[in-house]
Amino acid sequence: MGRIAGRARLYRALAKSTLPPPAMSVAEWAEAKRFVADESGSPHAGQWKNTRTPYLVEVMECLSFDHPCRSVTLLKSHQVGGTEVGINLIGYTIDLNPSVVLVVMASLDEGSKYSQLKLQPTIDASPSLRHKVRDQRSRSEQGSTTSRKKFAGGFLQVTGANSAKGLKMISVRVLICDEISDWPKDVDNQGDPLSMAEKRCTAHSHSCKKLFVSTPSVKGACRITEKYEASDQRRLYVPCPQCDAFQHLSWDQMRWQSRRAPHRAYMVCASCGGVIEHFEKQGLLERAVWIKTYDDGEPGNPAPEKVIPAARIDGWRCRSSNGREPGFHIWQAYSLFVDWDDTVAAFLDAEGKPLKEKDFNQQVLGEAHEEASDTPDVELLVKAREVYALRQVPLGALVLTGFVDVQGNRLEYGVYAWGPRMEGWHIDRGIIEGDPSDDAPWAMLSEVMDRQYQGAAGHVFTVDAWGVDSGYLSHDVYHFTRSRPRAFATDGRDGWRTPSVGTPIRVDVDYRGKKVRGGAMLYPIGTFSLKSWVHAGLRKWLEGPREDGSFKSGTLHFSEACDKEFFEQITAEAVVTQENKWGRAERVWKKLKNRANEQLDIAVGARAMASHLGLDLLSDDDWRRIAVTRGAPITAQGDLLGDTFPASGEAKRSSAIDRLAKLAQRH
Repeated sequence: MGRIAGRARLYRALAKSTLPPPAMSVAEWAEAKRFVADESGSPHAGQWKNTRTPYLVEVMECLSFDHPCRSVTLLKSHQVGGTEVGINLIGYTIDLNPSVVLVVMASLDEGSKYSQLKLQPTIDASPSLRHKVRDQRSRSEQGSTTSRKKFAGGFLQVTGANSAKGLKMISVRVLICDEISDWPKDVDNQGDPLSMAEKRCTAHSHSCKKLFVSTPSVKGACRITEKYEASDQRRLYVPCPQCDAFQHLSWDQMRWQSRRAPHRAYMVCASCGGVIEHFEKQGLLERAVWIKTYDDGEPGNPAPEKVIPAARIDGWRCRSSNGREPGFHIWQAYSLFVDWDDTVAAFLDAEGKPLKEKDFNQQVLGEAHEEASDTPDVELLVKAREVYALRQVPLGALVLTGFVDVQGNRLEYGVYAWGPRMEGWHIDRGIIEGDPSDDAPWAMLSEVMDRQYQGAAGHVFTVDAWGVDSGYLSHDVYHFTRSRPRAFATDGRDGWRTPSVGTPIRVDVDYRGKKVRGGAMLYPIGTFSLKSWVHAGLRKWLEGPREDGSFKSGTLHFSEACDKEFFEQITAEAVVTQENKWGRAERVWKKLKNRANEQLDIAVGARAMASHLGLDLLSDDDWRRIAVTRGAPITAQGDLLGDTFPASGEAKRSSAIDRLAKLAQRH
């Protein structure tokens, strides 16, 4: 009997091993077998539920091995669960379709974090995976490691886009490329890492599955946007609770009743104008459908409109991809994890702050940030000049910053005053003639830096921070700034990833034969975004005030002391798209022919000093506190309208305010 029973068990095992895997999609596998680990940090630990991210079901269906597509693109904001799609594809592959999988993150460090915080906890928590992936703690070479997971029928390799070695000598059927917009353009001087990664699928070109998932970067240099634009460009259409018309939600439909929390945010229907409340989101998603929105320009195959009547939605669902691979765009408004009030709060916090505005576009809207390239018209700027005296601080301005451009025969400077939500006024300018290699121009600049400015209500201001460009006569600049607590040597850096003001570096000072090692601090300035911010400030100025007399956040104002030549200089550069050495399009700032650009450099430098002081980070309450501390009245926008404000005992003092206070003591 024992021999017969053993034989029966053997036959059953052999029969089971020869059965084809069950016909399941990635979404069905996740619902049945994926478990979210407690240590993942997710508020929904336990068995995976597709109802929490219903918009990802179709994405995962396209990634299933029985779907004919070979490539899927997911252009997304954060907080929508995009990375989990790759985790589910991995589990589905290991459990049902064992093969070789390559996961490529932006860097080796990111790959290690992905494996430790996402992948391994999922394997440990999911019984269907835990017993198939070899033990990571095994001392045998046959065991798994942090970066390599071994299982019967294949293995999984996690690497970084910054490692050429990790992108070679491997043939894979499943390729997962995460956050591709953050990948380097070139890896070890061997080419584009994305192209290298895709070549790993050549041997499985007719049966591979490639997933490209990322938040976007800057338009014109964004890998995920390029992938999405080459796809069938699916957008999620939801029905209006009032008129039942289907539409894809966009930021211009968002409304809110208050600038102060709670904002009471809601959407308006693009068809009937009816109100769509946040609490109705779950119901909207239950009926949501993905619609292919690409436009090939073919008369017989038009792109759908933003609004589709309910009676026609099934017809649009059947639209052909016309040879394009699936691509999906999803942003934070659809997420069940994020309240619309939080989305509005992120927008209000980003107003007038270039880096935060970029972050809002990319991380919240899921859209590539487009640096505006339409240069404001010089003649219109001249006509828009306001009547106020130079060297007088307008009502509403509380902090002053200046910048000095060093030329071969002069020092040229400018001063800007800043108020709540980064509204700015140009209040001073000048040229100090003379060779900057001599002492005289610098002595005169010292007097300028100590200049006092009269406030509109009688308060006296001095400039809180001066930047001095070190691109010419660097060591003279280092020598000058090292003994002045309110002066900072700066170095302009191009590139859209560069922050407004980077981490300072200590530099040697070699001044007239006397060398001081590490004698000065050099502050890198990210000019790309700040030039966009300055031009945006000019355009907001041309738009004029709102009905209540206030201007948009980040508006820049200029007086009649600024002539036509001044505005020609501040608009002397424009954003253009050009091909880089890797053959990819990228957006760069280019100086216009026969146009000087000193005033643009000065405006950018003064704005960078405002970032250095932390003004970008200040809340309305912080500005109120500064107004009280400086004894100055204030007129600003929205809920800051008024003459004076009492100090808020509950407001937390920020590092920016502390820094301003310390600088004030040195004046």
